[in-house]
Amino acid sequence: MEDTLKQLNWQIAYAREHSSFYGYLPEKLSSLEALKSIPPITPQDLAVNGKQMLCCSPKQVRRMVTMQTSGTTAPPKRVAFTDGDLERTVDFFCWGMQTLCGAGDLVGIFMPGSQPDGLCDLLSRGLRQFGAVPRVYGVIQDFGEAARLCRQEKPVVLVGIPSQMRRLALTAPQPSVKRVLLSADYISPAVRKTLERVWDCEAYEHFGMTESGLGCAVETPQRQGMVCREDIFLEVEDGQILLTTLRREAMPLIRYRTGDLGQMLPNGNLGHVRGRAEQQEDGICITALDDVLYEIEAIQDYQAVQTGHGLAIFVLGDTRQAKLALRAAFPEENIPVFPASEAQMRFTGKRRIRSDCP
Repeated sequence: MEDTLKQLNWQIAYAREHSSFYGYLPEKLSSLEALKSIPPITPQDLAVNGKQMLCCSPKQVRRMVTMQTSGTTAPPKRVAFTDGDLERTVDFFCWGMQTLCGAGDLVGIFMPGSQPDGLCDLLSRGLRQFGAVPRVYGVIQDFGEAARLCRQEKPVVLVGIPSQMRRLALTAPQPSVKRVLLSADYISPAVRKTLERVWDCEAYEHFGMTESGLGCAVETPQRQGMVCREDIFLEVEDGQILLTTLRREAMPLIRYRTGDLGQMLPNGNLGHVRGRAEQQEDGICITALDDVLYEIEAIQDYQAVQTGHGLAIFVLGDTRQAKLALRAAFPEENIPVFPASEAQMRFTGKRRIRSDCP
């Protein structure tokens, strides 16, 4: 704790000195508890004040990531990283993946971000540091082809999006897969249950976002929650996870409200992340639907669509079982279920209730 407070005070002093935005920060904190006196910042602050938050010369920025906030008219968020910022993410990936695999193990990466200094690149660099062999497949568009590649190359560990890993397991059980690291979206307990049964493997959670430097907290075989990287401090306020960087050079974040719902465990690790706060404000949310429908292995995948007549579910698999499960889970709702083709189940990013038909 003493070392964390020291790093926190260094980051605060650094942000005050190099950023016009952070002039409101105190000069020094006497304890970690005193951090709560600092008002949180939001994604909107990042979108509006990103230039003022930058703490280095533009020439020192190795990577700048632009993300849309909400809707199409809101200003985008831009997050900058120096070489040092990126290398600390590589170090975290190296440490975290060593708990799941070893030198010589083939690791299949079914994730977005294949550009230089993107997620797949940083993860691959972390794996190579201890001799593991990364194989970047990217987001799955053809599950039959992905299954063929797994049968042929026999990866020991897979890193992927929860819904995609579940569908891949149902498409072709792979005895070579020993561990699966799930990331980039809500991880339903039903997904973990299916993966561990079908593949007879161990499934683990990772929590990260662009603002955290992609990596943030990872579950290890000790099963004691997700261990946070050393250069990030997490806390929970009003149910939402707040993120504070401790050694960020380009764009420090002090009590950044992530919008994700979770809890900190007594051991200081991050517990299960329950999804996005805005998705759970009104009516039935996508995380609740995942928990219900992903329990049914006769359903390969589904999409939820908000139509002019209300919520509708498009299912790749057994529509009858989907109807029964939805009726049992949401008895006051009348949710129609329609069959869907594989082409309609295309990957469109993070899972959400859509406003257009698949």
